[in-house]
Amino acid sequence: MPFELEALVGHLYMVGGRVIKTQPPGALVEVAPGKASRGREADTFFALVLPSGSSAPSTFYEQMALMSAERFFATGGSVTSALREMLNTLNNNLYEHNQSGRTHYEANLICAVLRDDELYLARVGAAVAVLRHSGTTLTYPEDLTVDEHLYQPPLGVQPIPQVQMKRFLVDSGTRLLLADASLAEIKADNLTQALVAGDLEQVLADLKLLITGQVQLVATELVPAEAPVSVPVVTGESTGAIAAQMAAQRSQAAASAATPAPAPRRPPRTSVVQRTAGRLIRPVGGALLALGEVAGKLFTRPIDSPRPRLSSGFLMGAVIGFPALIVLIVVLSWAARVGETEFEGCVAQAVEAATFARSMDSSNPPGVIAAWQGTLTRTAECLALRPTDELLLNIRAEGRSVLDRVNVIDRRNTHLIATFENARIKTLVLQGLNLYALDDASDLVYRVQIGSDGLSAAGTPQFIVNMRRGATVDGLPVGDLFDIAYDDQEDRIAALDTAGVLVRCLPQFLTRCDGQRILASETWRSPTRISIWQGRLYLLDPQGNQLWRYQATGGQYPGNPTEYFAGEVRPNLINAIDFDITTTGIGTVYVLYSDALMSQHLAGEAQPFAFSAFPDDTFSQSSTNSLFLNDGPIDASLYIVSQSTRTVYKTTLSGTFIARYQVFDEDDFALLSDVVVDPSTQIIYAASGNAIFAVKMTDG
Repeated sequence: MPFELEALVGHLYMVGGRVIKTQPPGALVEVAPGKASRGREADTFFALVLPSGSSAPSTFYEQMALMSAERFFATGGSVTSALREMLNTLNNNLYEHNQSGRTHYEANLICAVLRDDELYLARVGAAVAVLRHSGTTLTYPEDLTVDEHLYQPPLGVQPIPQVQMKRFLVDSGTRLLLADASLAEIKADNLTQALVAGDLEQVLADLKLLITGQVQLVATELVPAEAPVSVPVVTGESTGAIAAQMAAQRSQAAASAATPAPAPRRPPRTSVVQRTAGRLIRPVGGALLALGEVAGKLFTRPIDSPRPRLSSGFLMGAVIGFPALIVLIVVLSWAARVGETEFEGCVAQAVEAATFARSMDSSNPPGVIAAWQGTLTRTAECLALRPTDELLLNIRAEGRSVLDRVNVIDRRNTHLIATFENARIKTLVLQGLNLYALDDASDLVYRVQIGSDGLSAAGTPQFIVNMRRGATVDGLPVGDLFDIAYDDQEDRIAALDTAGVLVRCLPQFLTRCDGQRILASETWRSPTRISIWQGRLYLLDPQGNQLWRYQATGGQYPGNPTEYFAGEVRPNLINAIDFDITTTGIGTVYVLYSDALMSQHLAGEAQPFAFSAFPDDTFSQSSTNSLFLNDGPIDASLYIVSQSTRTVYKTTLSGTFIARYQVFDEDDFALLSDVVVDPSTQIIYAASGNAIFAVKMTDG
């Protein structure tokens, strides 16, 4: 599956059955700008802002689309959290404006984010997405005939928007439609027939014949970046270019007018002194300045203008015209109260949002979730101004408690075990009180001895000298290590590099190591994980679509590997990311895939397996990273890591949901990569970035 996909984009804009030969005013496609927030660099953003209620000027929808892209690319964290933050911000701006009694504005919005082979969809209000992928046509909402699912409250009508999200896996040839609710009138078979047309131009032509009234629609096809473009479509517009073009048009229109007047606009973000000086002048020019503030807050983005702005020098010069004593009083008054006023206004909004969230009917979980998520977003903004405010901390604690209860989340504190400079921990192995960690950045293995409390390290962590890139063991140079495992029969910690050099060291004497070269390493295509079961070495090779098995003889692996999957029907391992083997019987193999799926195999044959009883669809929509299997007599369970949701999921060995664990300081799990579990103490040891944390699964 190619990971470098290019978006070819076409538009369809119809009013009264007539095609308008321009793109819909609220349509936008944005590739990551140069100043995108960390983690957004590889994202492509699609947006379609649609009318709701009374129509607004076209510039309203244009600016809403621009603001949505700006806010998304300026927000770090996961894709879903950035989308939710963006939608909450747009809704808050519109809602505040509408509450002021001025002209009422509202809008529906549907957007998508392409990241590698993942496509995230988010919608607020009446909007539709249709996806054609792998021979299947999917819609979002899933049932377009149910009005309750299709027609949701738009942006600007309630304090907290009802955000709906969905995640899909895509590849080359995937086609996506973002449109208004009129697309729901097309029969499913006709819609599919249009989507499978020869090219994107024909797709739009077929849709024109199926729509008799009006529609605003963005059609996208994903193709490899090097593929030739044979149809007249648009590729990744930048909001910077759009904004510059719109600014030039406005300047040209103003220059040609008989009596030019500057358009209302929001001033750029300035220092506190400049903003305060603006407040002082407001009695002189209040009406014009207020108009500019409202227009800018709702519809504009800070862009460079050929018309010079009022500088701080100009503003202060205006103030100097007042008597010096009055100036001094005003400045001192600002210094004492302006920060407090800004903070108190933020607190008032947080309290209002919390009051609204408390009023939500508990029988409506989506509404409760949306309301409290919006409250937490506003509370976080206020806490940035005053991090120790007790009222805000209580609101945050209440919101998290409600969301955890609704989402069935066990939230726990973290205990820092160890950190390693410039490290990126990929794999953890626990053997007794010895915790081994593979640093995938420096290709070396650390050993951490766990203290008697299970929540701290006993002594200073140390790296294993012979288990690192560049070492030489038994005359064999050690290269890039890709995984570690524990050999119970030989009682040694083992590490394997991509060239087939296997290094094993005694836990009691870490300098006593042996090395050997595993045969047939040149046939591996993408070795990712290893496991040692009853002396046999198993190696997961996703691109080779095989689980290779090496038989041990006298503590060595002298022969070529055999194929674990040797039958006529074999699993597709291309998305496999981890595996583990039960310790009893002939060994049941569990294979975890990146799209939250798992397969179970016995002697190479597939066994029935399915995840079930999850409280919502968060897990099925997430990406997964690693697996830990415990089939011992205490707490036999599967533990599955999802970095995208910063969660550790726990299920039975048959896949039935038991619990999901998150932590109070969510930044601790921002780079969550692997976990191991001590069932006797009920402690999870989690690797995240360059750190290892301990998390107690039970209270107390």
